[in-house]
Amino acid sequence: MASIVDHLREEHERLRHSVRCLYSIAAGVDPQQQFYQLLCQYTAYARAEERILYSYMLHVRHLRERAVQGLEEHEQLDALFCRAEQTPCGCARWNATVRQLCERMSRHLREEERSLFELARTALTGQEAAGLGICFVAERTRVYRDLVHLKETTGPNPR
Repeated sequence: MASIVDHLREEHERLRHSVRCLYSIAAGVDPQQQFYQLLCQYTAYARAEERILYSYMLHVRHLRERAVQGLEEHEQLDALFCRAEQTPCGCARWNATVRQLCERMSRHLREEERSLFELARTALTGQEAAGLGICFVAERTRVYRDLVHLKETTGPNPR
C-alpha cells in the first residue's frame, strides 16, 4: 500500500509538469487555461496536504515547526495565485507574477522533498503513512472534483 510520501511525490511530479507547461507556454495554447489547470491541481493538493498531513504534524511536537512552515508557504503561493487571477492574462505584470509563482512553487516542492518527506518517513509507522496516504488521495480527489465542477458552472475562475 502506498504511503503519504509516495502520493505526495507523485503529486509533486504532476505539479512540476503543470508548472513547466505554464512557464513555457507553447504557441497556440491558452495561457489562462494552463494557469487554471495548475490552480486546480495545486489547490486540491495543498488543501489535502494541509487537512491530512499538516494537521497530523501539528499534533506532534517535533513536527509542528515544519508543518507551520509548510502552511506559511501555502499561504504565499495562494497569495500569488490570487494576484495572478486579479491581473489581466498576458500583460507584463501577469507574466511576472506567474513567473514568480512558478519559481516559488518549484522551491516549495524541493524543500518539502528535502525535509518534510524525511521527517514523515521517520515519524510515521508504515500503517500510519498508508492510512494518511489513503486519506490524502480521497481529499485531493474530492477538492479537485469540486473545483472542476465549480469552474464548469461559474466560468474560468474556480475561486
